[in-house]
Amino acid sequence: MFYRDLGRPYPRESCDEIRRRGAVPILSLELWHWGRGRRAGSRLPAIVAGEYDAFFRAWARDAKADGAPVLLRFGFEMNGEWFSWSGDPALFVRAWRRAHGIFREEGADHVTWVWAPNVQSAPDVPANSMHAYYPGDDVVDRVALDGYNFGDHHDEWHRWQSFAEVFDGPLGELLARYPGKPVLIAETGCAPGDPEARARWIRDAHAWLVRRPRVEGIVWFHYDKSRQREPDWRIDATPGALEAFNETFAAPR
Repeated sequence: MFYRDLGRPYPRESCDEIRRRGAVPILSLELWHWGRGRRAGSRLPAIVAGEYDAFFRAWARDAKADGAPVLLRFGFEMNGEWFSWSGDPALFVRAWRRAHGIFREEGADHVTWVWAPNVQSAPDVPANSMHAYYPGDDVVDRVALDGYNFGDHHDEWHRWQSFAEVFDGPLGELLARYPGKPVLIAETGCAPGDPEARARWIRDAHAWLVRRPRVEGIVWFHYDKSRQREPDWRIDATPGALEAFNETFAAPR
């Protein structure tokens, strides 16, 4: 999985490199511009007004020419106030459906559209429920969740949580509300903390997931975000974690 924004061309070379490594690319599209002073303020009104139609049409044509499988995670974590495309579910739905319609017009039907809210809405009020942002069964191919164990030392609002504590309730909602949709854990990770506890967290996560066969995949956020005042999420940031991962998620089956 990797990230792009509204100002860059379709990443054909990156997708090809991922496929050469035997994986399927998950392309997470952020609905803003990197490095152009346009991350502040929502771009949803502009998308709905058609100002980005040419961008989406170019992506759709390039994806069609590519022809190989790709998962598109459009405007992920839309129920979190840390992203500018949050806060207006109706507008988000209109933006999603407009972009999806352009891909359909261009014949890029092999692109898998992934709807991926965060496990907890912020603000956590009914009007900002993750389900308020759902664009409709006809334009969503897979549903997904992002969720993390930030541990006890990140801030005053977080504490150490097991994988089940992070995902059990939200995943139960997804399984019940969208019974015909395949499910992904699109982003997850565990703060370093105690190395033994972290390795145990990974093993427990695997045991929890194998009992839920509708969850078809999981993506570990293998990235050091300490410069952004977040944990170092890399799987090998603590002794034993990589071994636990290799013995569970990465093990031949």
